[in-house]
This record gives sequence, C-alpha cells and structure tokens, in this order.
Amino acid sequence: MSLMKRGMIFITFFGSCLAMALTIVSLGTKFWITSRAKRTSNPLESDGVINFGLFDGKKELNVAYGWRTYDVDVLHLLKYEPEFMSYGIWLGTVVAVCGSLVFSALAAVFAIVTVSRRSKYTKGSVKLYLWNFLALLAQIAAIILWLVQFYLKLQYNVLSREDKDNMWSSDGMAELGYSFWCVTGAAAAILCNIFIICIANSDDDIEQVISVVEEKTNGAIMLY
Repeated sequence: MSLMKRGMIFITFFGSCLAMALTIVSLGTKFWITSRAKRTSNPLESDGVINFGLFDGKKELNVAYGWRTYDVDVLHLLKYEPEFMSYGIWLGTVVAVCGSLVFSALAAVFAIVTVSRRSKYTKGSVKLYLWNFLALLAQIAAIILWLVQFYLKLQYNVLSREDKDNMWSSDGMAELGYSFWCVTGAAAAILCNIFIICIANSDDDIEQVISVVEEKTNGAIMLY
C-alpha cells in the first residue's frame, strides 16, 4: 500500500471517531425534541418549555405564578402512556443508534489495522466498506425512525396525560433538537469515509491497469 493510500485510510479513522463522538452526544443529551407549550384556557398568561432525549428530559411550566421544573421520564411514559410515543419506533431508534456506534468503532479499528498491515489494500477494502456501510445504514435507519415518530406523534404532543388534563398543549410547537442533528452529522461523516475509501480503491485499480499495460509493453519489446 502506498503512502498516499495509507494516509487516506487513516483519515477514515478520524471520520469514524467523529461519527462515534456525535453518536455518543446524541445518546447522552436530552434534545432530540424541543417544544413550547401553552394552556388552552389562558395562552397569553402561560408558557412552557419541554425537551427530552431517548431516555429522559425536563419540562418547565409557567402558569403565571412562576416557572416550575419537572423531570421527563421517557421510559415511564412509554410504559404507562403508550399514546405518547410508539414503543416499537422508539426501540428501533435506540437499537439503530447503538448499532451505528458499534459499527463506527469497528470501522475505526479496522482502518488502523489496514494501515498498519503491509498487505495489499484491496484485501482489506471489502471489510472497510462493510463496517462503514453498516454504520451509515444504522444511522439512516435511526434518522428515518425518529422522523416517523415525530410526524406521527411528537409534532402533536410531547406532554403527559396529567399536563393535558390541566389544559396544556404543545400541538404544532415541537421541533427536532440538536441531539437528533448529531446523528445526521455522524451519518455525513461516515458517508465521507465511504467516498474516501472509493477514491483510494479507484487509485488502486488505476495502478493495477497501469501495471498490466507496462507488463504487456515490456513483453512486446522482449518479443521483438
């Protein structure tokens, strides 16, 4: 493997690390959804701010008597208030995000292994493609699943039954938060990795063609 190819593959290690960092941020932060809220009985005198991630979050509600902060337990709501979110879609999102983290880690490790070996790059290209492709596929799955969750459920309501009974509403006020966009950033990083691997692989193919042409030319000269 040439020095240039080693450098290109080594760059994919940093791309995988960036993807892992963004994925960890998305798992550890509580801003997959952000929303405002109002009481339908007195919308001008009330205000609310809600944000949560895949597992927990917080809400701040003000009914003209001052702000009060409450925890949001997503797992509790999924269990006891199934209308809040689709459990299957939520579980699929969690599995996809965790899967993307694992595949990105494998892509990073294999990039280092490929660079450190003296064997031809083409022997490792298939596995490099595999781990990066699986990481990208998992991230895309997480993005699609959360978008489906948002458009089916969360854009209409991010509040508990108790809040809705108290005339609170978040209908049309919810937005996708930065934790979600971290996953899209991770997907972009892995997509860049795949492009870099493609370029490195195409250079390898060009060198093989040049080598074959040179061998045929040398053979023709020897024949004469």
